[in-house]
Amino acid sequence: MARTLDWETFLVTAAGRTTLAWEEGAFARFVANKTGDRALQIGLWKLNALDKSPIGHRIAAADVVQALDADDLRVRLIAQSWALPLKDESCDLVVWPHGLDMCPDKAQATLAEITRVLAPNGLLVLSFFNPMGAWHLRQNIFCASKILPDRAAGFSMMQAKALIAQSGLTLEGGNFGVYAVNPNAGQTNVRLPSWIDKAGDRWWPTLSNVIVLSARKTDAGLKLVGKVNFAPAKATKTVGAIASKQMHADANSNFSADN
Repeated sequence: MARTLDWETFLVTAAGRTTLAWEEGAFARFVANKTGDRALQIGLWKLNALDKSPIGHRIAAADVVQALDADDLRVRLIAQSWALPLKDESCDLVVWPHGLDMCPDKAQATLAEITRVLAPNGLLVLSFFNPMGAWHLRQNIFCASKILPDRAAGFSMMQAKALIAQSGLTLEGGNFGVYAVNPNAGQTNVRLPSWIDKAGDRWWPTLSNVIVLSARKTDAGLKLVGKVNFAPAKATKTVGAIASKQMHADANSNFSADN
């Protein structure tokens, strides 16, 4: 019988520390340039995915109370991910680490709720385990070999992209990462990524153990601002001016004929 492994225990293992170390850098790259009034993290408080965000008002929402470090700027909020007590379009940034893994049956409902609270042009960044990664494949082949936590469903890229599209968000980009366990991850003066991560990122990125995706909320009514948008108006104005001149010419011609 395979042993059980909850998330708290997983995060202190070598695989868990490797995941946290890589995701801290991955989330930082996505959130560093996103400004706004409010940022929200849903779940997995152990990972401070908003640490490098320039947004001052940061909220960490989860269904259980967890302790935060003294220098952590996130405000704790007890809530279910699919029923957030926040106003519509009140968040400019939402991060959702491993929400697809922890609550796969609530994934669509949570994405709908995230879409609701995201402001126009708001950004969503989420992470999840890749079922094509070595950790998932190893567990499927060797049932007694437990690496990932019990609640780690594993969503494929196609499944994640379909859920994001159904929620009305536009996929912008992503990162593949973590190809092997780094026993020294989380320690100071450790060089990350390792050589196998560099090789994997170049030669077999879709076989990574972790995937991070970003999606944006766009309004259907928004239009690009530029010279091209003023061309039709300019053409209409020119046609109108020509028509007006022709009318004046016809009027003058009729006036001369009458006289």
